Amino acid sequence: MTTTSRSAPPQPVTAQLDERLLAIRQRWLSLPRGQQDELYATQFADGFARLFAELPLHAAPPDFGRPRALVSVLGFSWQPVALMAAWAHPEQMLVIGTKESLAREVAGEGVLSLISRISGVARDTIRDIRVGDPGETDIYRAVRDLLRRVDLPSRQIFVDPTGGKKSMSSSASLAAFIAGAPLVYVDYAGYHGPHRIPVAGTEYPRLLANPLDVLGDLELRDIFAAFNRSDFVEAGHLAERLSTRLYEPREAECLALLAAGYGAWDRFDFQRAREALGTARYQVDRFAARGDWSWASAMRDVLEDNIGALDALVKIQVRPDSVEEGRALLGWYLSAARRLLGVEKPSLAVLLTYAAVERYIDLCLWADFGLDDENPDYASLHEELDRARYDEAGRRLFGSRYKARELEGPLMFGNGAQLLATLRPDRLGIGDLGVLAGISNARNKCEYEHGILPKIPSSDNLCRFLDRATDIVGRVGGDAGKLDEVLSACRFPRLTARS
Repeated sequence: MTTTSRSAPPQPVTAQLDERLLAIRQRWLSLPRGQQDELYATQFADGFARLFAELPLHAAPPDFGRPRALVSVLGFSWQPVALMAAWAHPEQMLVIGTKESLAREVAGEGVLSLISRISGVARDTIRDIRVGDPGETDIYRAVRDLLRRVDLPSRQIFVDPTGGKKSMSSSASLAAFIAGAPLVYVDYAGYHGPHRIPVAGTEYPRLLANPLDVLGDLELRDIFAAFNRSDFVEAGHLAERLSTRLYEPREAECLALLAAGYGAWDRFDFQRAREALGTARYQVDRFAARGDWSWASAMRDVLEDNIGALDALVKIQVRPDSVEEGRALLGWYLSAARRLLGVEKPSLAVLLTYAAVERYIDLCLWADFGLDDENPDYASLHEELDRARYDEAGRRLFGSRYKARELEGPLMFGNGAQLLATLRPDRLGIGDLGVLAGISNARNKCEYEHGILPKIPSSDNLCRFLDRATDIVGRVGGDAGKLDEVLSACRFPRLTARS
C-alpha cells in the first residue's frame, strides 16, 4: 500500500469569489441560521456552485476521475448535497434522507428541487430513499440496490456522507467501504466566530482517506500467502478485489497480473505467462518506487530471470532437434515439481517428476535415434540393440514381472527407459532404473492415477526421486551447470509482506 508522505500535506484549493459573492457572504455572516439558509439558496448558491464544480478533488490521486453515480446523505444541511452534485454532475444520483429532511423547504422550494436547480442535475435523475430511525439497514439496502441497478464499477460510484446526522453518515460510509465506492466529503477551509461556524464560500470537495491505505497490508498478506502456496487463482481474485477498493489501485493490479502470469505458467501456458509477466515487469519498473511497494525490489531480479526462462520455453518446438534444445522444458518440469513439493502438494510433484524423466527419455530417443514416441520405427535399431543388456534393463525396471518380448508399440515411461539404458548408458545407466521404478510406483499409487485408495508419496522419497531425476537430466550435453541455470531461472519468487 502507498504510505503517507512526511512532507506537509498540500493545502486545499478553494474558489475565488467575485465581488458580488463576497458581498453576499458578508451579509450572510450577520444573519441568524434560518435566514442564512434562505440567502444561500436564493442569492449565493447558483454562482458559487459553478465555481465549486471546477475545483479539484482534494487528496485524490492523479487521474482520479469523477463519478457516474452519486449517493448523498441528506440531513438538515442540504448545501453539501447540492454542491457535491454540482461537482460530480452524475448520470444518476441517489439521495438518502429521513421523512423530515426530504420534506424540507427553503424559501418555499422543496429541497430536492433546490438541489437539482443549484447543481444542474436534472430532477428526474435524482432518486430519493426515505430511511427510518435507526436506518442503518435501510441505507445498506439502498446502496446495494443502487450497485445492482446501475451496473457500474464501484470506483465510479461516489458516496457523500457530509449532510446526514452521525448515524446515517456512519452507515453510508460503512456501506461505501464494503462496496469499494470512494468516500467524498464537502469540507470547509474557513470558520467564523467563537463557535467556529463554517463559512459559506470556503467549501471544497475532498476525498476521504481510504482505510485500506493503511489496513490494506492485512489484505496483502492474504494475497501473498495464496501466491506463495501456488494458489494463483485465489491470489488473483484477492488482488483484483482489493484493486477495486483502493483509490490508487496500481499495486493490487500489478499483483493480480503477477498471479495471472505465474498461474498461466503453472498451467504450462507459456505464451500467456510471458505476456502477463512482461506487463507486470513494466508496472514494477514504472510504479514500484513511487508507490513504495516493499515486495518489489526482491521480486525484480527474479522476474527478469523468469521472463528469460519463458522466452526459451516459448521457442521450444514440438520436436526439438537436440536434447539440449529441450533443456529449458525439462528444467521447468523439475523446478515446478520441487516448488509443489515445497508447498505440500506431493502428488502433483511426483507427477511432474515422472513427466520430466519421461520427456527426457523421449527427447534422447528422438534426437539420438529418430524414434517418434507415438510411432517408433524399431527396425532401425536391430544392429545396435544389445538384447542381453536390454533384458537386464527390463529386469532392473520391472523386477519379476518382466517378460522378454519384441520391441513394439509406442514408447512410454517404462519401455522407453529400458531402451535408452540399453542404447545410451551415458544418458541413462542401468543403476538409475531402480529409482525410476520408485518414481513410477509412487506416481501410480497417488490419487490421480490407479487403484482405489490412494497412497500419497512421502516427502523424503520425493526429495530423493527429484535429486536423482535432476542428476539424470543434468547429463544433457555433459554440462550440469547449464541445468542449474535453467532451474534457477524457473524458480518462482516469494512475495513478502511488511513486518
